[in-house]
Amino acid sequence: MAVEIVKEPEQESSSEADHRPDRELFDEAVAAANGGDAEGLERLEELLSQFPQIWQQVGDLNQHAIRTLVTLLAAGNVLAQQSILKSVEQLTDDLSEGNLPSVPEQLLIGGVVCSWLEVQLAINQSAGLGDESLVRSRFHLKLRDSSRRRFESAVRSLQQYRIREVELARIKEKVAAEAEAQQADYTQVLRAEYPWLDRRAQLVG
Repeated sequence: MAVEIVKEPEQESSSEADHRPDRELFDEAVAAANGGDAEGLERLEELLSQFPQIWQQVGDLNQHAIRTLVTLLAAGNVLAQQSILKSVEQLTDDLSEGNLPSVPEQLLIGGVVCSWLEVQLAINQSAGLGDESLVRSRFHLKLRDSSRRRFESAVRSLQQYRIREVELARIKEKVAAEAEAQQADYTQVLRAEYPWLDRRAQLVG
């Protein structure tokens, strides 16, 4: 996969430039690694460790899925493609509710967005069938139904996660009040009354 490392000499600050690898060295490492060269792979791994923003962007599978679906929906129309991407950005912001979502919430939001795009793609494909065979029509009808169910499931999962987070926040407030009233340590009260929540906090932390 080719990786674009965009430079804007007139606007880019020196601090931003320091956080990007040399383009020629990076391309050589990628080419060598793609060619099966062990030393090239090692150099590439070192560069990715040194510049994590590269693998974070290239390895964002959710964004890859979204862009693939948008490309299919746009069908070569650049205006449509850019407009759909803007709609996706707006939908993601709306689902984030103006906050910085946690990692699990980001994954759930990505699932909602992807399944929503799948629904639109299935509708577009079935609408353009014309005089197709009955078998093909049934296939696309099932495709529409399955994509709609995935979308509804993704929405429910996001809603349930947020409900659980609200309940957890209430429990933590209750534990904090009890700890203050007993002049006890918050962690000890949490561990004694809600051991499952204490284990969850340890895992997340």
